[in-house]
Amino acid sequence: MRTELPRQIVHLSGLVFIIFAQFIGREMTIIYFSFIALFFFLYSLYVRSQESKLFKSLERFETKFRDFVFKFERKDVQNPFTGAMFFYIGCTLTFVLFPFTIASAACAMLAVGDSLSTLIGKKFGKHRIGRKTLEGSVACFLGSLLAGIFFINPFLSLIGAIASSLTELFPKVNDNLTIPVISGLVMFLVSLI
Repeated sequence: MRTELPRQIVHLSGLVFIIFAQFIGREMTIIYFSFIALFFFLYSLYVRSQESKLFKSLERFETKFRDFVFKFERKDVQNPFTGAMFFYIGCTLTFVLFPFTIASAACAMLAVGDSLSTLIGKKFGKHRIGRKTLEGSVACFLGSLLAGIFFINPFLSLIGAIASSLTELFPKVNDNLTIPVISGLVMFLVSLI
């Protein structure tokens, strides 16, 4: 749990970027999130493939940076920063596909709901649902509901929170990618009715 807490705090900090998006608009948000996702993708490739040392000064800086960021990564992960990369890819897709307020709510649901589900599920989870816990899923639902209300009406936030927590339960694909896209899609379809 001690290693998971810093990682989930970083995950939750994604909410800061979503709030920042409210001030820069949809197009800049898409560009911004794309660059962040690209950075994590390229840095992940670099970390995995780095065998020889190119520049001593760069190496020292990069080693310190790597040591710092690896404090926020799971120890058993083969591809570092995959979660962060998928977080920003998922948010980018969501902002491309859906209206700004719905995309903002869906990404906030990812940042808050998914973090709470992991923290609560690992700490208090006793009732298993596959690889997840009921307690974690309830935390995901409540966190998603509260996060969504800041961007959309309570009914639509309720619908998104249900979609978010159900998506989090069935992780066939990285949930940092699926939670915002699926909850955004469900909220968008309901908003059309």
